[in-house]
Amino acid sequence: MKIGIIGASSFLALDLIQTLDTKQHQLSLFSRSNRWRDSSHQWHAYDYPTQPLKYVDLMDLELLYFCAGAGIQPKHQDNNQFIYEMNAFEPIRLLSTLKDLNYKGKIICFGSYFEIGNAPLAQAYTEDMLATHSNPVPNAYCTAKNLLTRYIHTELRNKDQLPFVLQHFILSNIYGANENSNRLLPYIIQSCIKGEELSFTSGQQYRQYTHIRDISKFLLTNLTDSHNGIFNLTDTKMMTVRELIEKTLKLIQSELGIIPEATFGSINKRDISMKYLGLNTAHLQKYFTFAPSISLEEGILEYIQHYENH
Repeated sequence: MKIGIIGASSFLALDLIQTLDTKQHQLSLFSRSNRWRDSSHQWHAYDYPTQPLKYVDLMDLELLYFCAGAGIQPKHQDNNQFIYEMNAFEPIRLLSTLKDLNYKGKIICFGSYFEIGNAPLAQAYTEDMLATHSNPVPNAYCTAKNLLTRYIHTELRNKDQLPFVLQHFILSNIYGANENSNRLLPYIIQSCIKGEELSFTSGQQYRQYTHIRDISKFLLTNLTDSHNGIFNLTDTKMMTVRELIEKTLKLIQSELGIIPEATFGSINKRDISMKYLGLNTAHLQKYFTFAPSISLEEGILEYIQHYENH
């Protein structure tokens, strides 16, 4: 199968490339730099806006994943204009242009449950709720991701007019040992190994967590599925951020013999106003089977082993 991955150096894309890396598939990768020189993958320079997508390179591909984005990592300090471009306007340009060009393949893109924003009630959101809510949203990243979801929701009302299959998967917190080292779990484990004191928010925000390999395996299993739609794709278990942190600290203590020192409520984060982020997966389960196989404990142990060996 001829597969294109736009934003091929993202956390999700890198795991997806590894999962798809078989002789059965020909991969075309679009990213800033070429880290695949020793592979058979076809690389295309893509660095918006200086090196834009060449749509002619996409027309022969049977499946396209749009994995590019901005504003995910606060320390990158992407400005709001760039965040809107990469998370909303660039994928909208892609979809609208390929629609005009009568592209006949399949396009998959991704949303985030951070689109929910500051929800007034603790409830798991359906796809329709995501596309129509009026919640305040705390930053440009959340707003931009929700703009894309609303656009796709509108396009899918007239899905018979789309020449291609369009699937938009809404993700919760995805994690895995190869994620950015500035994220929460790497921060905890690296700080413990270095003997540094840990500081956190109060940790009362409720979240869902899904291992990256469970997402990639699901996408691999459903390469040829042709259901148009927006689908919430997540492990549905809810927990507070503090519960995640305390579970991680206990595993560090049992695995490494380190007794961490942690302070809660001493710092603020940009997502602290979003008290409850949850996705309802009933619509997904009507069309797909998604049964995450990697437990949170197994995932955390992978981080510990990864950083212990580095």
